[in-house]
Amino acid sequence: MKRLLALAFGAAAVAVSPLLNAAVLDDIRTRGEVRLGYRPDAPPLSYASPDGTHGMGFAVDLCKAVINDLEQRKLIPAGTKITYVPLSNAARFKAVVDGAVDAECADTTNNRERRDKIGVAFTIPHYYAGVRMLVATKSRIQRPEDLRDKTVLVTKGTTTAKILEERNASLQLNARKRDCDSPSACFKDLADKRGDAYMMDDIQLFALRAQAAQPADWEVVGRLLSIEPLAIMLPKNDPVWKAEFDTVLRRLIRDREFHTMYSHWFERPIPPQNINYQLPMNYLLRDSLKFPSDQIGD
Repeated sequence: MKRLLALAFGAAAVAVSPLLNAAVLDDIRTRGEVRLGYRPDAPPLSYASPDGTHGMGFAVDLCKAVINDLEQRKLIPAGTKITYVPLSNAARFKAVVDGAVDAECADTTNNRERRDKIGVAFTIPHYYAGVRMLVATKSRIQRPEDLRDKTVLVTKGTTTAKILEERNASLQLNARKRDCDSPSACFKDLADKRGDAYMMDDIQLFALRAQAAQPADWEVVGRLLSIEPLAIMLPKNDPVWKAEFDTVLRRLIRDREFHTMYSHWFERPIPPQNINYQLPMNYLLRDSLKFPSDQIGD
């Protein structure tokens, strides 16, 4: 009998213990508000609405699907207010760690350094990007070796700076790094000839090219310099909050709603300029959806 009681108590403890760590859900219920961070200039994954009042994009819609599921299951009140918080590359980590946002719904790379040193968690990836280069079509830059003695633009707070540093050392490029605050700022610097190439996740580069006045003047070049699993970023040490996201994402993938949402944002004209990015799902993402997991090999 004692053994049965011990087993029963142990099972109950396993079932209940995650609820003791449901800090984010408790905070949302207390304040009556969900705070979703987003990137103002990272379409089609995450960007600001034309009036600047809320976030839009594929990653934002995934976060909204999680909030909708929480409401339907009565874990938060129906109609809970969503406040959208615009975040820069540099500010996003502090916003998540400090609790200024409950989730960052954008284009952040999941890697060990960010999980262990910064102290954040990540969901199942919603996109696999690779670092490449955006250059003027007439530049004759096609590969990293062509960056010798050139100026390379890099967005502050991204993993790209380290990649450039490694290529600079291994190929002895003597390339100069120039920081800029956002993808749009980097593209402006590139157009103004303050840099010879912009190194960034390919999804961002294709988006900038599609939005350019003359897309044919620009091209995305070079082999993949890295594989970047982009995921929704969450506070660490809250397994309940993270489990809600991963469970909903798995359901969306299983029911192919994820695929429909992807097609809407990447293969159809989207507001406000009705740009079609014409980016079918790449093989990295397509293969990952067969066995969706948040476990990333760094």
